[in-house]
Amino acid sequence: MDPDGVMKSVRLMAPHCLELQLQEEISQRRDRAREQKRLEEAATSSASSRLRDELPVQPGDTVAVFNWQAAVERFRTLEAGLASVDKDVLKRDLDHFARAMRHGPWRSITIRAGWRRQLDDLERDMPNFKPVIRFVAERIALSELGGAPLRPPPILLLGEPGLGKTHFTHRLAEALGTKVHRQAFDNVQSTMSLRGSERYWGNTTTGVLWDRIVLGTCANLMVLLDELDKSKGYRDANPADALLSLLEPVTAATIKDLSVDFEFDASHVWYVATANDEQAIRAPLRSRFTTFTIEAPDIDGRLAVANSIFAGTLAALVPPNAKRSFRPLSDLQVCRLAWLTPRQIRKVCERILGIAALAGRWHFKDEDFDEALSLPTSPAQRSRKARGNDNDDGDGSIVEGRQS
Repeated sequence: MDPDGVMKSVRLMAPHCLELQLQEEISQRRDRAREQKRLEEAATSSASSRLRDELPVQPGDTVAVFNWQAAVERFRTLEAGLASVDKDVLKRDLDHFARAMRHGPWRSITIRAGWRRQLDDLERDMPNFKPVIRFVAERIALSELGGAPLRPPPILLLGEPGLGKTHFTHRLAEALGTKVHRQAFDNVQSTMSLRGSERYWGNTTTGVLWDRIVLGTCANLMVLLDELDKSKGYRDANPADALLSLLEPVTAATIKDLSVDFEFDASHVWYVATANDEQAIRAPLRSRFTTFTIEAPDIDGRLAVANSIFAGTLAALVPPNAKRSFRPLSDLQVCRLAWLTPRQIRKVCERILGIAALAGRWHFKDEDFDEALSLPTSPAQRSRKARGNDNDDGDGSIVEGRQS
């Protein structure tokens, strides 16, 4: 065959070859997916052979978060197919109990070493939260003195928007060496996501507390109940009322996830709530908190907060080796940040870091702040400005010079 004929045959065969190649690739992917599914099912089905009926030895600095014998009995019931549940829920429960029991009922409850120094640093960075920090330090010290695991009392932070209540909670969790979960209360699903949805629902799901404590490694998770006063319900029911049992140590020690229908201990959880209006929180719920009214910081406090947020943003976005190359902010630049809310400060810091990175320099110009502080506004923000009300209302919009 002449060369032209060979090339013509190749061109005619090319689409067919590509189609065969694509079909083969799809087939291989399906085979890999089947194998992965087979391995997962084998891992679940063989969990009983790896599961020991005897209680594992307790490691140091841990507490039991569920009853071991009850979990063994529940697992055997599920394994035998005696539980009258949907097959998908049955498979999920088998997997959950196998994972939860792999290392026994023990979960870590340690407080970060050097917590006193960490809290001192936090007090220096956010001085308007000093009473809260002192309260937390007293409870930890008392727990250490008694040698008993800490069951922290719920804390309510009251104050106007923009005082840094949410930012403080994240800093507090970092100082204590624990994890934080933010739960917003501006929708009716809030408590459902904490304790799971009812088991009889077709799309039933486990709650955050079960996932983070029983299936996790940490018993003293910190839960931020953000904007608790925004919780709305129907008629006389309010989803925030479901928190009542979670905020009492006795009942929290035997709380039940609604989806798994199994009791576990959530009494070591730190609950920190934020709110603007104390009266919007029902009295029975409000009585469970130790309440602190947060005041706006003075100028020294504002400067400390601005420096702290800039340092935190720099650490979060820039690798350590590059972080050391950036020059510190000038006093004037810190002052420009100081009159913003913590949320606004973080946004401006992210923007000026991006501007400097794009320009390929390790320092910040005043023009960077001019650009960051003149971000395009939304129609709602332009409307407020036209009415002469262009201050930050807590949504994070940037307006320089707000005096709160």
